[in-house]
Amino acid sequence: MQNELDLFTASVYNIEVGKNRTLDQRITCTYLSGTTTMYFDFSTYSGATLTVKNNAGTILMVFSTDDGSIVLLPDGVFQLVKTDEEMDKIRAGCYNYDMILQKAGGKRAFLLGKITWIQNISN
Repeated sequence: MQNELDLFTASVYNIEVGKNRTLDQRITCTYLSGTTTMYFDFSTYSGATLTVKNNAGTILMVFSTDDGSIVLLPDGVFQLVKTDEEMDKIRAGCYNYDMILQKAGGKRAFLLGKITWIQNISN
């Protein structure tokens, strides 16, 4: 399943994931240039990090291009990947996240929002 993200209107995007389920989610990022929808170009970036924190600011999980848990793909797509064991380490609930992109010139804030771990019935 792919989700589309319009970066022209906002950089806030809420995500829902299943607890104790393998995560392999592709998100397509677009923006408007005049009246034309454009795909975000990840090719100029060398990496990305998405950090999940609780309300006290404790880091609960990190997705990164360094370990392959974020993959920057063509046509404005990034992919989030975690195993079911990794996803089971977080309690069901709603947490804050932010995502930054890295390149030689520094970092760019990209997304932020809420990420909700949903308790699965069969856990």
